[in-house]
Amino acid sequence: MRNKVKETPPQSTPYSHAEWAHSNLANFREFEDAKHRSQEIRNQSVRLVEDRDRRTARTQDDSTKRLNERAFDVTNWRRELQREHDALNEENLRLCEWTKQLDHAIQQIQRPQDVVNMCKAAREYRIGIDMVKDAVEISLGNEDKEIKRIRDGMKQIEADSLSQMKTNEIIMQALLQDLRRKDTALEIDSNCFELNNTAHEIALHPGVNKADTIKSSPQSWCKYSDKNIEDSTNARFKSGELRGNIDGMLSVSCTELMTSWSNTNRTFKERIKETEECQGLLNKHLDQLQQEIAELDEHINILKSSIRAKENPLKVAETRLTFRAHRPGVEACDDAPHNKLIEEVDEIMDTVSQLHSQLRESESAKEQLIKARQKLREDLRVKENSLRIDSGKCLAGRLRFPYNQRCSRKCTYRWCQSIAAFIMAKSADGLHLADTDLRQYDAGHAA
Repeated sequence: MRNKVKETPPQSTPYSHAEWAHSNLANFREFEDAKHRSQEIRNQSVRLVEDRDRRTARTQDDSTKRLNERAFDVTNWRRELQREHDALNEENLRLCEWTKQLDHAIQQIQRPQDVVNMCKAAREYRIGIDMVKDAVEISLGNEDKEIKRIRDGMKQIEADSLSQMKTNEIIMQALLQDLRRKDTALEIDSNCFELNNTAHEIALHPGVNKADTIKSSPQSWCKYSDKNIEDSTNARFKSGELRGNIDGMLSVSCTELMTSWSNTNRTFKERIKETEECQGLLNKHLDQLQQEIAELDEHINILKSSIRAKENPLKVAETRLTFRAHRPGVEACDDAPHNKLIEEVDEIMDTVSQLHSQLRESESAKEQLIKARQKLREDLRVKENSLRIDSGKCLAGRLRFPYNQRCSRKCTYRWCQSIAAFIMAKSADGLHLADTDLRQYDAGHAA
């Protein structure tokens, strides 16, 4: 059985009254300190709440103001971008229109090229001595080079214009992209500006303030749009230069082409006149040669008649000598009649010999005259062939050139209008002569 422990009575607390009173005072003092501390904390909290409320409101107001300022900046930049885009688009349309004008001129310049090729091909059918490298051939070659030079220059400017239009399109796309971004940013900032503490759209997004969503700085943001505007301005300047180059090319090329055409026409007319003069001289010489042949024929007939006329006197003289050769004996004397008959025969034979020699020379001269006449006639055929080519085909086609050069009389393209203006202002007299020549040519062919 477990032994019971004997309980001892509790002893009295070993604190004095003074200690008790001191302990109470200490507790009261600690309470007062805690209460004072609490009151200070409450006062600080009130001040903190009020200060933070004011600061939060001020910060929110400042953020709202900054959003409004940002929206104003974006709006200004957007206005500048839109203005630049519209200006570049308008400039690009003008450049496109001028490029069409240039393309039309390139197509139409094939017409004078065809005329030159036709003339060069036709003149390949010249024959004989007229296959000469004359001023017309040189002028046609120069005109051909001039046409090719003008066409190559036009094609180069056209290529530059097409390349510039592609560049303009790329820059306009960059401006549009910048505009779309500005519209999106402006819409976002406008929505943010409209938000307030009572908006339904607000919510907590923990960690959003630490997310790395920044892709540019204010400086780089301005430089980006400024670079787009600068590129657009440079593109508009280059497009304006190209339009000026096209305008100058169309005006100058038309004048150069028509001048070259006029020079070639002049060399054609000079060559035709020269050929006609030569043809006239050939006809004159042929007539003289024909007259000379006729006179020589009469002379040959006279010689032949003279030779025939000497036949009977020779027969008489030789017959007499033959008869007298039968004189008998001493009667066959070398008398005066015998000597005279011998002299007569010798003289007649000598005369006939001279007449035959003269006849041979006359017939040889006649053969030379006939050969010369054949050459003259051949040369005339050569000249007639050359005139048919130069006058009947080449120049006739070239006289119609100012009219068939234009695609139509109502064409509004700059190239055709420049040709019409050149014809009216610079070539009135020359075209009047050309019209006269053309009417004479048509009348000749109609007859």
